Amino acid sequence: MRAKYDKKAIEREAIQSASQGAITDGLGRFILERSAEISNFSFITNGNEELRQALIDDAVMRVCDKFLLYYKEGKSAANLIISMIYSTMTNKIVSLKWRDVYGERRKGNVCVIEDGVRKTKLMRYTRDEYISQKL
Repeated sequence: MRAKYDKKAIEREAIQSASQGAITDGLGRFILERSAEISNFSFITNGNEELRQALIDDAVMRVCDKFLLYYKEGKSAANLIISMIYSTMTNKIVSLKWRDVYGERRKGNVCVIEDGVRKTKLMRYTRDEYISQKL
């Protein structure tokens, strides 16, 4: 099986990035392409373009922010980038249990009345930007 990218070229870009202290255009393009590819084929978004884009955005930002801290010359830069992308996207999906795509809380204390008694419960809620149109 032929790889979709040249590991040696990515390694050269990583070395150049480390020496100049900033991600090169070539390495940035690789990060963006792999993020888009991984979000399309490894994560089920059920056609939710907003979620897919949020996965890509978070992964690209994290890799660009942390790559130079973790990279060690001689190690595989491509594998490091890909593993960082997967872990960031997985963390984003897991966080959706308690936050929305934008990072805002989706659980809060809500007053409910059960059997005539007022209680406060921690409940999951959804944000509705168009609620005024329904009223």
